[in-house]
Parts: sequence; structure tokens; C-alpha cells
Amino acid sequence: MQLVLASSSAYRKKQLETLGLPFTCVKPDIDESRINNENAHDMAVRLAEEKARAAAEKFPNSLIIGSDQTVAFGELILGKPGSFDAAVDT
Repeated sequence: MQLVLASSSAYRKKQLETLGLPFTCVKPDIDESRINNENAHDMAVRLAEEKARAAAEKFPNSLIIGSDQTVAFGELILGKPGSFDAAVDT
């Protein structure tokens, strides 16, 4: 069975490579926008599921790994900063 990582994250790819298993890495085409009043946990779970479902459409009969992470400070969900300097400014 083919193993598919439904993520474009270099960090997640590196984590999976440590297992020494062959896998395919795909970037799922989903809208990663937050839904109104969605908390950080629910958002991360929803996005991980959506990524896995999108990859499963292209790779049927495969084992799909979907994941997402969200950074929050209390109820404030912080977006991906894009750079170290932007993260410090946030």
C-alpha cells in the first residue's frame, strides 16, 4: 500500500523520512481559511482532515497522513508568519 503525506511542510516530510519508509508527498489544494468563531484546535483538526480527504481523491487505496498545526495565543489564532522577522514582529 502506498503511503502519502498530504502536506507541503518540509518539517513533516523530514519527520516521515526518519522512518525510512517510501512515501509520496503532495500539497493538497484546500482553502485554509478560518471559519467564523473556530478555535485553534478545531481549525487544525478540520484542516488535517480536509488535506487527507483531498489527497485521498488523487490517491485511492493509499494510506494518507493529513496534518496541520495552528499557533494561538489564548483565543487569538496567529497565522503563518512567513519569516523569522515577521514572527518576532507578531
